[in-house]
Amino acid sequence: MSGFWRVFRNEWRTIFSDFGALIILVGAVVFYSFFYPLPYLPQVLRDVPVAVVDQDRSSLSRKLIRMSDAHPFLWVARQSESVAEAAAAVRSGRIGGVIVIPAGFAREIARGGQANVAVYADAGYFLEYRQVMTGMVTVARTLSAGVEIRRLQAGGKTGPQAMALQRPLRLDAAPLFNPVEGYASYVVPAILVLILQQTLLIGIGMIGGTAREKRALPGEEGGLSSFAVISAKTAVYLSLYTVHALFYFFIVFGIYDFPQSGAPLTVMAFLLPFLLSIILLGFTLEGFFPRRETAIQVLLFTSLPAVFLAGFSWPVEAIPGWLRLLSFFIPSTAGIEGFLQINQMGATLRDVREEWLILWGLCILYGLLASFFLRGRMQGQR
Repeated sequence: MSGFWRVFRNEWRTIFSDFGALIILVGAVVFYSFFYPLPYLPQVLRDVPVAVVDQDRSSLSRKLIRMSDAHPFLWVARQSESVAEAAAAVRSGRIGGVIVIPAGFAREIARGGQANVAVYADAGYFLEYRQVMTGMVTVARTLSAGVEIRRLQAGGKTGPQAMALQRPLRLDAAPLFNPVEGYASYVVPAILVLILQQTLLIGIGMIGGTAREKRALPGEEGGLSSFAVISAKTAVYLSLYTVHALFYFFIVFGIYDFPQSGAPLTVMAFLLPFLLSIILLGFTLEGFFPRRETAIQVLLFTSLPAVFLAGFSWPVEAIPGWLRLLSFFIPSTAGIEGFLQINQMGATLRDVREEWLILWGLCILYGLLASFFLRGRMQGQR
């Protein structure tokens, strides 16, 4: 046990004496918790600038323009004289869409016919495209409903009767697990889990790379086994990142009002194999980094693939089966799936048992690999 505690103390000393590793393992975790959510705090993209080409110039077309400008997703930034002028503004990036009201719009509606309104949206920026199209569909339906209700009232129906006839089926939609329907509540919780993984892997890789540069193996003295060394070092990173994870899940989530439906004990039970699998993966990889800089270069490169392979930013169904299978060797794949279900959907440990067992399987796999590689390096230096 004296050897175990010696390695434990040495690892803490190494972390706090290595300024670069300290920035990654402590500073980056705190910094990203406040910096990363900032761009997404508005939650929903609003007031997308659009141009209107009013070729009808009637009171009804002006009403449609006012309703469009009043919609929270849209902002009528300009009224153009021609479609070509509005299209040039879209290509320049000044506006996100064009609404074209054709000549004869009001006359066609007054005759009981069906008028058309053309909407062009910039699909190069998909969120902007979605808001423009959603906003205009809502405006068009609202205007159509008002016209139809007035027609029914003109035919002798009362207000409530006209509304019931115009809308015989009432739809009550309730968004589940993301009540504000915001982008931040969707993407940030998953990214925070990935930040825990990537900072931990980079920090371990940097310290391991430094040890290889100095040809040092902490804990080799005194005849400690590779298992004992790994156990002592694992205890260090597990204790440090348990604090980070609890800070994320119970403080940062509360500050930004992200969904928190998971029971604390369930979060803790799922957190244990998640952190252990990352730590042991870090010990497995550290022997492949001849220098500390190599760990940063390699592991930063893996961050974006890990995001897409996790299956929350890109549909799981669209990922090839063999690639989906390989993705489960990255702890964040099962980790993000499990934590999203627990924190946002209120899942129990039984509900996420598949992801939980995958993480325990990774603990065993990477624990054996890390012990094997460390034993080989220790024997090679004797």
